[in-house]
Amino acid sequence: MTPSPYRLVITDIDGTLLDDDGNLPDLNRQALEHCRAMGVRTCLATGRRWTTCLRLLDRLDLGGLVDFCILNNGMILRDIGGNRTLSGRDFPFPLLLQAVERLNTLSLDPIVLGHNPDGATADVFHRHDALMNGDFIAKNTAHARRVPDWGELRGAHLVELVLIGHRADLLAAADSLAGLDVETVILRNTFYKEYMLEITPKGISKLLGANELLGHLGLHSGEAIAIGDSDNDYELLKDFPFSIAVANAEAKVLAVAREVTGSNSEGGFGQSVFKYIPRNGRAHP
Repeated sequence: MTPSPYRLVITDIDGTLLDDDGNLPDLNRQALEHCRAMGVRTCLATGRRWTTCLRLLDRLDLGGLVDFCILNNGMILRDIGGNRTLSGRDFPFPLLLQAVERLNTLSLDPIVLGHNPDGATADVFHRHDALMNGDFIAKNTAHARRVPDWGELRGAHLVELVLIGHRADLLAAADSLAGLDVETVILRNTFYKEYMLEITPKGISKLLGANELLGHLGLHSGEAIAIGDSDNDYELLKDFPFSIAVANAEAKVLAVAREVTGSNSEGGFGQSVFKYIPRNGRAHP
């Protein structure tokens, strides 16, 4: 038995921390409470934007149980307790327009997401309806604004492009962006219909956000546990010394994780936390 070296837990939200209905299993809540009691910091690493993260924290009453958020797959790093942005990037506007033009050749117009620290003003911008984007707009009505011309957004804090639809359509959309300095990932998101294509600038990933958080905390990657399930968790789980995939994870994520735990509905996150950050402060042998 050796003392547990872990001082930080970084977890994906949808499909990992939450079950398929978007709820927090009891074991996972207990694990977050346990991390707090043991002085271990917690970070949500997600493709979600700050507005939806705030809604989630409120809906699940997670105030005080989560310390940080990596948002938009690494574009933004937020200190929740301190209510401040630790790092943030803008989607270069010329690159954004290039991506939009490529998608337009397929008669597709993406949703453009922004970042507003206040979590209140509009941060979902749309021009022409495409595929199943209407579902996203309908579920974000309070924060959505139609813009006739993307030029209106020049100078705004823009972070991501998204499309909602069938996987085959999104694969074609991603292929159309080949050669541009962008990252693409296709995810199954139970909150929205079908699949989501997320588009960010090249080099952006949850791994980038995690490394920035480690630097902020003065920790190294060997002092953190990373847990996830989807393609946008791949780089993080592949590069972290100790990474865990929930049993329902994508095949490519299962292949690179150091360990596989229970599924999201079984509280796999909580199982891992109690295994490697036990109450006696000692790691599992």
